Amino acid sequence: MDLRNLSEDDKKMLYHADPFHMTKSIMKKEIRGLERISIQSIQNMNLLSKEVVNILLVYFYREFSEEVYNRNDLKKLYNIWAVKGVSTVEDAILMTDKDIRAILGYQQRQGID
Repeated sequence: MDLRNLSEDDKKMLYHADPFHMTKSIMKKEIRGLERISIQSIQNMNLLSKEVVNILLVYFYREFSEEVYNRNDLKKLYNIWAVKGVSTVEDAILMTDKDIRAILGYQQRQGID
């Protein structure tokens, strides 16, 4: 999903899909246990709007969908966006320009990359 050039179908999904459906759509496969745990950790927090959460999911799984990640990372990112006051689609899209690994506190390993 290209967040800067959303189709009408993409817009409908952003505004209406629940986090499980959105994640399945992003990953194009069944949701694993790790995703279930991560999504459940943010599902009922109600600090961000549905469309902002769905953009957060696109941003998160674009980076981490093919690897094992800390199950608390999605919740941590959610909380960071809430504290920063991300409340609109435009705010959320701007946040996706930032280095997700830096936001989550990961440091690049020297000599690997």
